[in-house]
Order: sequence, then structure tokens, then C-alpha cells
Amino acid sequence: MDTLQIALIVAGIAVVAAIVIYNKWQEGRHRRHAELVFPGTLRDTLLERDTESGFSAGQDEQAAETDGGGEARSNGPPMAEDKKSALSRQSQKSRSQPPLPDRLDSRLDCCIRIEAVEPIDVPRLWATQTEIFDDVTRTLRWYAFDDRANHWRRINANTTGAHHWFLAALQVVDRDGVVSENDFLRYARGMQKLADHFHAVPAGIPSRIEVLGNARALDRFCAEVDVQIAVNVVSEKAMGGARIFSLAEAEGLRLEGDGAFHARASDSRTLYVLSNGENPPFERATLAAIQTKHLSLILDLPRVIDAASEFEDMMRFASHIAKTLGASVVDDNWQPFGAESLEAIRNRVRRYQMRMNEEGIPPGGSLARRLFGT
Repeated sequence: MDTLQIALIVAGIAVVAAIVIYNKWQEGRHRRHAELVFPGTLRDTLLERDTESGFSAGQDEQAAETDGGGEARSNGPPMAEDKKSALSRQSQKSRSQPPLPDRLDSRLDCCIRIEAVEPIDVPRLWATQTEIFDDVTRTLRWYAFDDRANHWRRINANTTGAHHWFLAALQVVDRDGVVSENDFLRYARGMQKLADHFHAVPAGIPSRIEVLGNARALDRFCAEVDVQIAVNVVSEKAMGGARIFSLAEAEGLRLEGDGAFHARASDSRTLYVLSNGENPPFERATLAAIQTKHLSLILDLPRVIDAASEFEDMMRFASHIAKTLGASVVDDNWQPFGAESLEAIRNRVRRYQMRMNEEGIPPGGSLARRLFGT
């Protein structure tokens, strides 16, 4: 290779190096100019790539952004969503839970609503819930929300139709006491199982501690006012069943399946009962053969609207029976009623009924009749 060729090669290398240096200089100028005009917006995404996750920092930030509705946006392919996820977002955005049915009360009823994307046929839901809650011993009421009428309707095994919203109400307090923890757990887990079966969403499983704590507090109050006033008609000579039947029928009482005569209000609520203080209970087929020396008249205070007035009626009827059959009217200590003892009972009746009204459980109302049901 001669001297001329070597000189040309060196000159070529020098030209290429000069061009590369000039291009780098120009690129630097433009980058610095751009950063002055748009500060903080330019970066080399290749240098920012996360080698562990395979996603660039730019993609991570974009995935973390949210739109105006609060939902995350992603550049990746949309993920499949099940019905329950779709329903959860829809419920959060636009739908609210219907309020409790009028007959229910949050103090007495543990209510759980479920909502489904597609309407659920009532017969299907009824059959499934019957199987799931077969071992729950407490009263469980079911309702479906009628969207057109905008109200809850009670459902049973004969109800038809299909609905989005359903509600189950477990009565947690009655005259037998507070619902057991096992029954509550069966109920709560059963509602979750039922919702899963129909691809529905339970609208809030209540806290076990809160529900049972409130139920115990309500039960303590019920124990304070769960009072029955008893009046006894006693005789040394046996009183015949047929004669008793005649007197009760004349007063408007009717013999019912529990073996007692019931005095009822115009709306069919029991006011007080007349029963045999000895065995057997009254039955139409055996009335002629019954002979007793003891009759009991009982007024159930929490279940009567105006117990003071009903007590006076019950005392008047007891006195009428005693006078007609040659008997005596006595209290639970087998002592005749004097003016002082009668006034003490009247005051007691008024005090207990006032206490119930103060607690927001009016005596004789639907809530009281459920709490003190027999």
C-alpha cells in the first residue's frame, strides 16, 4: 500500500468522525432547546424499562391513571370480568339499595339484600334458599323488590315472577330469647352461598358482634316489660264447661284451637283469654263433661294497645262469671281484689305501657306482637 492510499484512508476516517461529532453536537442543541420549551416531558423510555416486570415506567404510570369515573385505564388487552364484578361497579355508580320493607325493623330483623345482574326467577330462588336454610331454626322472611311498583313484596313458595333485588330478614329476638350464634352464622354464610349460586352480590353482611349485641340489649328490655296480668275465678263447687261456654259466648269470646276463649278486637287481635285453670283445656267435643273449680283470665300487656281499658273489661267479666256461678275473683296469691290492689295493678299497667312507648315499641303494635308472639 503506497503513501497516497494511506493518506486517503486517514482523511476518510477524519471526515466520518467529523460528521459524527457534528451530528452529536446538533442533537445536543436540539435536546437542550426542547427541554427549555417543554421541561420535564422528554425521556428515553428504553432507559426506563423495568427489566424485572417487562413494563416501562411510562406504561406503569399510565396504568395507574384513572378517568373521570374513577376506573383504572390500561393499554393492555381488556380482562374478562364476571357478572359480580360488573354488578359491583354498576351498583357503586348508579344503583342504591331499596330501603327496608315497612313491616321490618332493624332492631328486630337482621336484613341482607342481594342483587343480581340478570333477574332471578322467584321459584328458583325459593327452592335454593329452602335447601340452604333448612337448619336455621328462627323465623326467616323473604321479600322481592318490584321495580315497577317500587316496593317490596313478601314472597313464598307460590310466588312467581323474576326480580333483581331480594331481601332476607332473620328475626333475632322473640319471646324465646336471642338468636343463637350458630343460627346467625348459618344465616350469614347461607346468604353468601345463595348469592354465589345466582352470580349475585350480597349488599353487606352485618357484623356478628353488632347484631348479637343489639339483639341482647333488645331482649333485656323485652324482659322488663313482658308482663301478663292474671285474674282467677275460683269456686268450692265445680263449674260446668257448658255453662262457662254459654257465659263466654254471650260476652263475645270464642273458643279457639289453643283450648281457650279469646276476646278479640275488631281487627282480630286478642285482648285477653279465658282458660281452664285445671286440666284439660276446653274443647267443643268435651265441654259437657268438663268440671273445673278454677278459671284463669289473662291479659298480655305488650300485645294490647290500651291495656288499662282491657283490664277493666276483663275484671268486669270475671266478676260477672263469679257472681253467676257462685265463685270468687282472686289474685295470684289467692287473695280477693281490694281497691288498693286494683289501683296498684292499674298503675303497673300504665307504667309498663308508657315504658314501651318511650322505647319506640308501641304496645299492641306490629313490632310488639312479633317480639311477644307466642
